Amino acid sequence: MVLTQAGVGAGCEQAAAAPVVCERFDDLGADGRPVRLGIMGGTFDPIHIGHLACAEQAREAFSLDAVVFIPAGKPAFKLKRDVTPAEQRFEMCRLAVQGNPAFDVSRIEIDRPGVTYTADTLRQLREHYPGNVALFFITGADAVCSILKWRESAAIASMAELIAATRPGYALSEETKLTIERSGNFRIHMLEATGLAVSSSYLRARVQAGLSIRYLTVRRVLDYIAAHGLYGWKRNREAVCEVSEVEADRSRATELGAAGILGDAFYQARRDDLAHRVKRSRFEHSLGVSETAARMARVYGQDERLARLAGLLHDWDKGYDDEGIRARAVELGIADQLASYLDMPHLLHGPTAAAALAREFPELPAPLLQAIRLHTTGAVGMSPLDLIVYVADVIEPGRYCAGVDKLRDMVGKVELEDLFMATLVYVVGNLIERRKLIHPDTVTVWNYYVARARERAAANDAKGSK
Repeated sequence: MVLTQAGVGAGCEQAAAAPVVCERFDDLGADGRPVRLGIMGGTFDPIHIGHLACAEQAREAFSLDAVVFIPAGKPAFKLKRDVTPAEQRFEMCRLAVQGNPAFDVSRIEIDRPGVTYTADTLRQLREHYPGNVALFFITGADAVCSILKWRESAAIASMAELIAATRPGYALSEETKLTIERSGNFRIHMLEATGLAVSSSYLRARVQAGLSIRYLTVRRVLDYIAAHGLYGWKRNREAVCEVSEVEADRSRATELGAAGILGDAFYQARRDDLAHRVKRSRFEHSLGVSETAARMARVYGQDERLARLAGLLHDWDKGYDDEGIRARAVELGIADQLASYLDMPHLLHGPTAAAALAREFPELPAPLLQAIRLHTTGAVGMSPLDLIVYVADVIEPGRYCAGVDKLRDMVGKVELEDLFMATLVYVVGNLIERRKLIHPDTVTVWNYYVARARERAAANDAKGSK
């Protein structure tokens, strides 16, 4: 609904400070304990399974607490080659690392003006993190051979240890390693990474030639490449949907067969998925909506399990930025139906979540999907579940807006439709007060339910006069 971080929520909660380095690990080391942070730099044009496997194996081999991927802004060694815009490379990295809680992506190089140099990046990281955070720069063993020629190589050596990952057909000899260490005062650790003969240039060439890159990068990145037509992607964009076939696996059958779509196993699995799809604050909000929707369902005689799951999943697509959510609508084949949303992309996540969940989990009940679809704008003739999810999104315990406590106190004391109307008054009034756009559907909903309230009041007056 319109009560989002871009809507009412932005006006009633203190905005969190923007991260300096990254969302997940910005305060790493704040508790004073020793921390080992891996730095994975590169152009990532696009990011692929080789990058991810190397980072994960480095994390395990050297007990790294976290790994941050840092896409280059204007890489010094590729100034004469066309590079995909930094924002798109950043988004592909963000999508690729979503599922690993030990990974994150940083904007520091793409936000920093000028040519990108490793020394500047490490200096920025060293200034941000306390001294108990040790930096480990992960790069290819072939790159290490030339590191003495890098800009400010002595500064690099003083700020970070190196993890040199071997590539297929290339090995850094012990003699060469010792020479570099002695000449530049480096500390180098060797990593025998799994031999994945994959490169970004190989993926770009395959896409240009119309060949598949499935299994060479993660599904979300493949979807993004197709949806944005990167690297000369020529296929019909509906072909993106075919990658979802991998979701129909044995674990899905076990999960649904044992406890059903509304059971604890499915709920917990989607809860875990959601934790990796959205920011922590959004995840906690979704848990609050789930809990509140279940409680409201009990009060108003509705299916508690259905409301609980709808509340959990209502912000399934909230992790996308404006450009990403528009692309998501195109990918799902629903953009033409949502033309009125394009100027208000913060409302798109309801319809796209419903469409995406229906595609990924066809067993989900239609009433649940409808409640998710309508929670951003509302609709004429909403079901009790629709009303519950809409209201729960506003009054969940994490909301600290003035006036929300009054709405919470109304639960169970007034009819569900009256509670929804009071919530709608609150939401629309807040938007008007802050001079925000109101979606045409929400205006229609307002007029419809105002008319219904008048009709009910007139009917009650007529009864009272008899």
